[in-house]
Amino acid sequence: MRCPVCKAENTQGAACRRCKADLSLLFALEKQRRRSLAAARQCLIQGDGRAALEHIEDADWLRGDDESQRLLAAAHLLLRDFAAAWQCYRNQHEAKRAGSLPGS
Repeated sequence: MRCPVCKAENTQGAACRRCKADLSLLFALEKQRRRSLAAARQCLIQGDGRAALEHIEDADWLRGDDESQRLLAAAHLLLRDFAAAWQCYRNQHEAKRAGSLPGS
């Protein structure tokens, strides 16, 4: 996680390794995002596209990346909403080309 104060990369701890800024809220949000994605994966496994979509949208709102876009496309495919799945793919592809999605 990049510190919003000094831009240093931080992988652990609630304080920035460089400037000692409190990052605990950012780490808590990231933990909530990971839980939402895990719940979405479980819903997809169980075939519940609607519930998966809700979890994925929550996670994507917190921080969008390749993973959330792929899961979003999978949920739309499960719901047989092929146009929305295609749009997710296009959004991800365009964001990768522009370099705007983390993890791309």
